Amino acid sequence: MVQYWRAAGVSYLRYSNLCADALRSALKPAAAKKGAAKTPFSMTKSTWEAGKPVARVQLEPAGMETAAVGK
Repeated sequence: MVQYWRAAGVSYLRYSNLCADALRSALKPAAAKKGAAKTPFSMTKSTWEAGKPVARVQLEPAGMETAAVGK
């Protein structure tokens, strides 16, 4: 069985951020203040060769482009 996020053509990180945004928008005002204080999640993907990082890519929150960090 294929996961729905994969069938929709999005990454798991993007799917997770979309779900978190939907949850925060559904919260009551008192709880929304606590949820709004949290910053979006991001990850860095590294490619390694011979025990050293060769390239890094910053994976941005949902809806944003990926950008190369450097070599």
